[in-house]
This record gives sequence, C-alpha cells and structure tokens, in this order.
Amino acid sequence: MENLIVIIIVAVAAGLLGRHYYKKYKKGNSCSSGCTSCATDASACEFPEERDLQLNDIRKNMEN
Repeated sequence: MENLIVIIIVAVAAGLLGRHYYKKYKKGNSCSSGCTSCATDASACEFPEERDLQLNDIRKNMEN
C-alpha cells in the first residue's frame, strides 16, 4: 500500500514538472522566444534582472 502511495506521488510530481516544461517551451500563442517577438504586453514578461534584485533583497532580509 505504501509503495502505491509513493508511486502516485512521484507520478503526480513528474506530471506537474512535465506540464511546466511543456507550457514553457511549447510553440504557438506563447512567447517561448522572448517578449519582443510576440504580441504579449511586455509587462506580462518576467525580467531576470528584476527577479534577481528581489531575490537578493529577500536573502539580505533573511540574514538579518
């Protein structure tokens, strides 16, 4: 019974991970090549520099 539960948990996790990468890299309406090449508003895109700044701020706050 425990093995079945573990198998189900691993299968669900693998499915969610696969779904994440599928949505990230699929062709079509999504912007897999960046925000400048699609009709999506640039504000909907996540800029790595801003994310890095936010993560650095969080890390600094956690150290204090």
